[in-house]
Amino acid sequence: MRRASIHRTVLALTLAACGADASGAPSPPAAPPAHTSAATTPSPPGAGADPTIGRADATGTLRAVHIASRVGTTGPADTTPKRALAKDGVTLFAVLDIEVDGRRTLYSDAPSLRWKGALVTPVPLARAPRIALAWQRIEPAVADLSNTRSGAFRYEAIPYQATAIAATGGAIAADVRPTLTPDHGHGLGTMRYQLVARQGDRTIASPGVDARRGRGSGGLSDDVHRVSLRADDTFLGLLGEMYGQPYIWASAGATDRTHQSERLEGSDCADLMVYGARRLGLAIPYGWTGSLEQHARVLGAGALADDGIYRDARGRAVAFTRPGDLVLFPRHVGALVEDRGTIGVLDDDDLMLHTLFDSPKTQPIADSGYADNPIKVLRWKQLR
Repeated sequence: MRRASIHRTVLALTLAACGADASGAPSPPAAPPAHTSAATTPSPPGAGADPTIGRADATGTLRAVHIASRVGTTGPADTTPKRALAKDGVTLFAVLDIEVDGRRTLYSDAPSLRWKGALVTPVPLARAPRIALAWQRIEPAVADLSNTRSGAFRYEAIPYQATAIAATGGAIAADVRPTLTPDHGHGLGTMRYQLVARQGDRTIASPGVDARRGRGSGGLSDDVHRVSLRADDTFLGLLGEMYGQPYIWASAGATDRTHQSERLEGSDCADLMVYGARRLGLAIPYGWTGSLEQHARVLGAGALADDGIYRDARGRAVAFTRPGDLVLFPRHVGALVEDRGTIGVLDDDDLMLHTLFDSPKTQPIADSGYADNPIKVLRWKQLR
């Protein structure tokens, strides 16, 4: 039996997937079930829990709670979203705005803060009033959704949920591993965070699942603290920032700069590839699979043969070019990651990174649902 035939059952389920933009070029898949958002009330620290910071004899009233962060081990922390190499790490710091005798004071264990344009030295949390702290992830509750689920294009609200982090104190290392969806990044990707504080019978939290961005987006505002960790600064490394974010059929944006991928809300297969290119500094607009060849050159083309190798019309094996080159199928695309199987040629054992009804992941082409399709190997024109 022809080896490629083992892919056809999966292919029948996925052939309609990937590659439509908001204008709707190819037809989208059948609408998935409706998703409901999780409860949006912050989860306070457990009743009767011992306060994790502060002094019993200190006075002051908690007025606001913030999260600041810092890449690496030096420099001031601030509230801006962070992109960092995983080896450098990101530390999250609790920042408490406390009113003492009519004066507002910032308390934090960050050595310094960049705050409202000024460099500020906060008061250590150990000198604050007794306050209980709880850290939470704000993570997507689903791994895929569609912007055309309603029957017409709209920015579908991504359902997020707060999940507890098993950490205490006023400073923690940012861990981007999801708990509600598959962890394909294994320490790489994007996560959002919330800090909940309780002083007596008052509970105050930093922005969380209710902090929606508004028009032209299905996600959360940048007020919800966001951290993205990547392996390196290659194309594949930059694509890894999208681990943990949902596959969004017909991901879109009013402009390229406000695209859902740019905001790390999620992407479809083509937009994931464009995201990585744009992070490299390439001037490539978001579109769909049918628009990618306008910005890339074809290095090879072929179809899957009985031996699992992609061969051109004359029977010659298509070369495995290099990691980061694109594998374009009809209405789907991924990026080459590793040459496996027969070394030096493209076969269905080779690994690619893509997104399809799941958050981005690396898997053999044989398992992608598209292996039986003809392919083209592309490289962005702006790269050598």
